[in-house]
Amino acid sequence: MSNSMDAMAIQEKDEGGHITAEYLLSSEFKGTKTLQRRDTSRRNYGVAWRQLFSGIFLPAGYPNTVSPDYLHYQIFNGLQAGCSSIASLLASRAVLEGHGVGEASASATNAMLVNIIQDVVSRLITIGSGYYLGTSLFPEAKKYRLLADVYNDAAVVLDVISPLFTHWSISLVYPFIRREQGFYLRVLALCLSGSFRALCGMVAGGSKAALTMHFATAGPVPGDIGDLNAKDGSKETVLALIGMLLGTFVIKHVDSGFATYAVLSMLILTHLAINFVAVRGVVMRTFNRHRAAAAWASYRRYEQGIAQYEGAILTPELMAVKERIFADPTLLMHPLRPEKRLGHCHLGASLSTIFLETHRPCPPSRTSTVPNLTSAQLNVVLQTFENERYILWLRHDSRSESLQLVVCFKTGHQPIDRLKGWIHAQELAIALEDGVHPMFEKLHEVVQTSLARVQKLFPLFLDAARGRGWMVEEGLLVGIPYTISVRPTDPGMFHDVGSQVEDRKRV
Repeated sequence: MSNSMDAMAIQEKDEGGHITAEYLLSSEFKGTKTLQRRDTSRRNYGVAWRQLFSGIFLPAGYPNTVSPDYLHYQIFNGLQAGCSSIASLLASRAVLEGHGVGEASASATNAMLVNIIQDVVSRLITIGSGYYLGTSLFPEAKKYRLLADVYNDAAVVLDVISPLFTHWSISLVYPFIRREQGFYLRVLALCLSGSFRALCGMVAGGSKAALTMHFATAGPVPGDIGDLNAKDGSKETVLALIGMLLGTFVIKHVDSGFATYAVLSMLILTHLAINFVAVRGVVMRTFNRHRAAAAWASYRRYEQGIAQYEGAILTPELMAVKERIFADPTLLMHPLRPEKRLGHCHLGASLSTIFLETHRPCPPSRTSTVPNLTSAQLNVVLQTFENERYILWLRHDSRSESLQLVVCFKTGHQPIDRLKGWIHAQELAIALEDGVHPMFEKLHEVVQTSLARVQKLFPLFLDAARGRGWMVEEGLLVGIPYTISVRPTDPGMFHDVGSQVEDRKRV
């Protein structure tokens, strides 16, 4: 600190950037220093109450530590939570009626057994869905966040109509469904309800983690993910209490079957509409497969001189408005003719899909087939992609009439390599628009030509995407894929291993 300065002013701010105190460090008699403090945090009680409310329900540093779309999503997320709470109360009342609450013939043991069966099925569905869908949740967060509410509403509907099946049972002989006393059909409806609710919890949890990371990392200042989760929990608790209070009023005045179904239909339609608006407003700045394909299509149109928008690539804000939430992520579309489907591409597949797959009879409608690669041909393909961290080829799959491409990633690949492999698949699909040539040499030439084009345009595409606000280094496009490593090895290694296996079989 310079001794020539007679006084210094110091400002203290909280995590939200609000001034809480001011200090004045000044020189007094004989060179001594005095510190004066002025508290500004309680000068305006209205501001103080707003800061308290913000500290309880909003993440620290709001709005600087969250993305600009955070408030929009939270508002509509709160509205949909209210609709869901009221609908869940109607479903809970219907389940209790199905158990026979209020009837002298009702059995608590039967109700407990039904709950146990429903819980067992729900847990099994959770395990299975986590295995099949786990790696897809992060790249397709918006789709699965909306799909979670579809599953939840399906569970609510099954719960509400389950009492209708109380007097119907399932038989192994015709007629298979009989009108007699039994719990079997109602138990089936409740098990389906539990299955949908388990799916909802699994996909909602995975997609929420991705959205939370987006909200906390896409703002001007990096936020605290843990604090954001904690504040979201506080808001959800308050909204659940409000929903329960409104729900008690609704279920008290809605007691007939027709009124219940009418109110439930209105709640579900409102719930889904609000969720769609909430998810549509989320502006993701990382690429998934659909957003990457749309960005490449806009870049190709710009390159051809037929751009529809200002700039080479769509901005994340414009992409959020135009992207299709439930689009097939494997679908390849023509960039210049968006209505034309070119085929499908599977990222991170096993090498066996292009090399070891067995031949099957082809449908008569197919005019050309993709042959399996021989060892020599596979070596040529590996040399073609020697300087890339992926391998792109066609999949021999006679079960499909459309073009099937496969991208195999090498060990140590990065998100940029996944994006490049997906872009290359787009270009190869365009080159094969008129059909696949059955000769390997012709097909390999097309692959080389498309690779050269991608190597030329891909760096320019990345620069344009960064300039429009895209975080190209963080887009996953697909979950954890298969990987391959290509390295020189001893040709007799596999022969020795095979001989040891044969010896064990003989023993």
